Amino acid sequence: MTEPSPSPIPTTSSSQSWLSRIGALDDLLKDHPSVTLAITAVALPLLIWLGKRAWKTWERRQRTQRITARKQQLPPVRLPFTVEVGNQRLILEPAQPRQNFAPEGMSIVRLLSARSTPVPFLDRAEALTRMEKWARSEERFAIHVLGGDGGSGKTRLSVELCRRLTTPNTHRQSAEIWQAGFLQNIAQSDNTLSSDDASSLLLVVDYAEARPDVVTEVIDVALQAAEDPERKRVRIVFLVRRPSPLSVTHRSSNEWLDALRPQESQNEGVNLLLDEASTIVLNDEKLSKREREELFEAAYRSFTESPGSPPVSDVLEQLNDPLYSQPLLVTVDAFLSARPLSNSRNSCSPDELFEEVLRHEERYWAEHWPSSLAVNTDRDQRRLAAATSADTQGNLNRKLARQAVAAAILTDIQDEEDAISLLNLLPANPGTNTKDLAKWLRDCYPPHRDGNNQPSSWCEHLEPDRIGEYLVSSESENLETLLRELLHPSRLGPPSLRTWTVLERASAAPRLRKQVGRILNDVLVELAQEVQKHAIKSLNPTLPASLTKIFTQVSEYITYNSAYEAELLLSDGGYLVAPLACELVRHTVTVESKLETPQRDDSNLAFRYLILSNRLMEQGLHDEAATYARKAVLTYQNIAASNPGDYDPFLGGAWSTLANRLSETGQHRQALSAIQKSVKIFERLANQNCELFTSDLARTLSDYANHLQTAGHTKDALSASRRSLSLYRQLTNKFPARYTTELARTLNNFANHLASAGEFDAALTASKEATSLFEALAEQSPANHRPTLAISLNNLANHLNGVGEYMSALCYARKAENISRNLASQNPAAYTPRLASSLLTLSTCLTNIEHHSQALDAGQEAQSIYQELVKKHPNSYDSKFVASTNNLSRCLIELKFYDEAIEQAENSIVFCRNLVKNNQALHAPRLAESLNVISVALTKHEKYNLALPVIQEATDIYRNLIENDPNSYTPDFAVSLNNLALVLSKTASYDQSLAAFHEAIAVYRSLSANNPHLFSENYVNVLRSCMEFYEQHGHQKEAARIRQERDEVLKRMKEMEEGDACPDS
Repeated sequence: MTEPSPSPIPTTSSSQSWLSRIGALDDLLKDHPSVTLAITAVALPLLIWLGKRAWKTWERRQRTQRITARKQQLPPVRLPFTVEVGNQRLILEPAQPRQNFAPEGMSIVRLLSARSTPVPFLDRAEALTRMEKWARSEERFAIHVLGGDGGSGKTRLSVELCRRLTTPNTHRQSAEIWQAGFLQNIAQSDNTLSSDDASSLLLVVDYAEARPDVVTEVIDVALQAAEDPERKRVRIVFLVRRPSPLSVTHRSSNEWLDALRPQESQNEGVNLLLDEASTIVLNDEKLSKREREELFEAAYRSFTESPGSPPVSDVLEQLNDPLYSQPLLVTVDAFLSARPLSNSRNSCSPDELFEEVLRHEERYWAEHWPSSLAVNTDRDQRRLAAATSADTQGNLNRKLARQAVAAAILTDIQDEEDAISLLNLLPANPGTNTKDLAKWLRDCYPPHRDGNNQPSSWCEHLEPDRIGEYLVSSESENLETLLRELLHPSRLGPPSLRTWTVLERASAAPRLRKQVGRILNDVLVELAQEVQKHAIKSLNPTLPASLTKIFTQVSEYITYNSAYEAELLLSDGGYLVAPLACELVRHTVTVESKLETPQRDDSNLAFRYLILSNRLMEQGLHDEAATYARKAVLTYQNIAASNPGDYDPFLGGAWSTLANRLSETGQHRQALSAIQKSVKIFERLANQNCELFTSDLARTLSDYANHLQTAGHTKDALSASRRSLSLYRQLTNKFPARYTTELARTLNNFANHLASAGEFDAALTASKEATSLFEALAEQSPANHRPTLAISLNNLANHLNGVGEYMSALCYARKAENISRNLASQNPAAYTPRLASSLLTLSTCLTNIEHHSQALDAGQEAQSIYQELVKKHPNSYDSKFVASTNNLSRCLIELKFYDEAIEQAENSIVFCRNLVKNNQALHAPRLAESLNVISVALTKHEKYNLALPVIQEATDIYRNLIENDPNSYTPDFAVSLNNLALVLSKTASYDQSLAAFHEAIAVYRSLSANNPHLFSENYVNVLRSCMEFYEQHGHQKEAARIRQERDEVLKRMKEMEEGDACPDS
């Protein structure tokens, strides 16, 4: 039997040794009480610190385990997906599955963002129901604009729409398959065959007003997708946070659509599609008291850690405050009530609510905070002990974290290098480990990824927007250096749009507004110059428009000199920078007009009034422009009273400007009086000093001719215009660079006066020369001359119509309409009237070549535009509205829609009769034209007894008009006589009818002799009608005589056609 091996002799245990040392120590403490106190002072804090550290470590581990367990319960994240459309690839972010609880460890502000959605959705005003009905409507393609301020619920509504459409519905018969998501990017694709099995597509474009180029691109791609027969429906939802890219004075009737107008697009159909879009503005859909309570209670239950506990009643009572009219603040307050922090304040303002939310967000930041940036490491503990309690949570440097997140809100950080560069500008950054800080930002707010899993930027932004904007304003004192860098002209580019947009919104806070205003003031001159260069290079006014918004917001801190110098530098940008230039001039006028008389230079102020008047006119603000022109005249008159003769040139220019402004507002008699005063001044000055004042006299004479023509003085107008043209030819020969633009403008006007005088061939020659000059000028400087080129092209089309060259006219009309539509898309208030004018000409051209359906489309659009314009500016566009309504009636007549044509003509007649009451001489021709049109419609409809009195009235009006101005109104008189003869042949005696036919033939015989190209066809028609009249009454001899005359005219027409087709070599 084997004996057990002996056990080794044990050594003295550690506990034994420790106790023995304690015993010795105990003796020491008894003998030396001072040592006891010293050891206690050192050991006790150490033991407490070790205990807290161990507790925090255990608590962190437990929290991590809880988070991990909760994350396992979360629905899987849906990754971005792609949709192939032709050679384009749409990258879409789908709506994530709804979470039934608020997951711990998640960014609080992301938890509150619309895409997290732990809170049940509240379909206020049945907006979701309406949008789903729109999405499922029968149209293959449709656009919806969803507008509202930040926090109004646009994104959440769109998320719910995506879910509603993509969730299978077993109750719906033949349920269609949808693909729906938020557009991230549009990329080129080599795949031309679509592999998508979806039959319908919904594209949501967030921040659409800040992505103007994407708007046009996504519409084009969506239209292409809608052509796929496999797809039933294609829908686009644009989310718009701001109603317009321009200040309120520049907006058109639908300011939410204005924000989406393409900034540079050759696709003229884009604006038409936007005009047809449905619109819901959530700002108008305020939450009711019941809806606020329901949303609050639902949000509270989602956020609370005790699901069974309801919110206290006094919390619900505070929801009556108007502050809670939109969902965001209701949800925020519910979260804060459900998860109060220690030392939480009873919030009563948005800023206080947002600050409480950020206190929660700091706990999320602390979870990711890099150890290399921790402020309470052993090494730094003593140095930063004072700061730790106030500015840190655990290892978090609260100041640095807030500043870094604010920096990410202010700009689209492109990459790591850009992030490090910007973060190094933060005052709380110690200057070391900035790379770790950049990575922390990316970890907290990871960037969106495209279909290839590639990041679109370095990091995302704090959401919702309003909380981010609050953080920027609250940290503004610490962002001075960063703001100066972001606003510096050297950083100008697409990211500037986000910077300016955030600052414009956040500058509602007075402190930030003052700070941004002072920084912008320091760089405004250089920044305006760089913005102009960028706009000219890209032919895109997006950056100038965005700068205009932020300038307007902070203008109270912009000095006169900065605004003055910046405006002077914008001379090359033309229409691209016109809104910005207008606001800069307005600011200089505002500043100088507030000065006391001894400090104010009245002559300079008067001059600024004139510049502002012209700038306002460019923006279509005619009434305000006229106001400042009047101020200029009054100011110069007061100065001239004390300094006779010294200020005559300025006063003469002011009278001329005022005349133009008065005419634009329909005050034509006053305009003629004002321009006559200007002509008188410059006639005298030019006689005294020909070289110095000839150009002023030439310009004033050209304007004088326009006012004379408006007043019906055609002969005098032509004479003044001819004289102006002669002076400008002399000036242009000497100084071509300086006066070519004015020469082209004068030629344009001269052509119009020649046409009014019946000299159509000469008018065409002048118009061609003007257009040729403007084409060369626009080639050199599109920004300055494209608007005037569009006018010249439109006039040329009208003059080509005047000589019967209808196909050539159509070509130029289309060019004019294309340019005008493009201009109107960029600045609707300024250029929509010109679009309407070009559409009116285009409609006439299409009618002339018998494309009646297309003519009707163009005519309807023109009339619709003028109808809106005449409501806003009744005195400025009344004649154009009448012309467009009469044109629309003619188009309807050609398509045999007689009842509709009569209705339009009746509206025009009622409108004209009211105008005639105020100014018979000016508006009688418009009334006669309207009466003529309705007589044709009634005649075609065989309502001869109704047609007779109106055509007799029209003929009488024209008979009176030709006594004073035969050249202008004889062609209209001839048309009216022909129509009268036709109606009389159905209703009156033989002699009355025959007399009307003979008079019409005599007038057309004379017109055709002077202009055979234009009037021969009408001459033939009236001869044919008269011949048929004779035949109906059995007078064959007279009919044969008329037939012979008709055949001779037809022979001459054929000879002219052959001559035009085979010109001499």
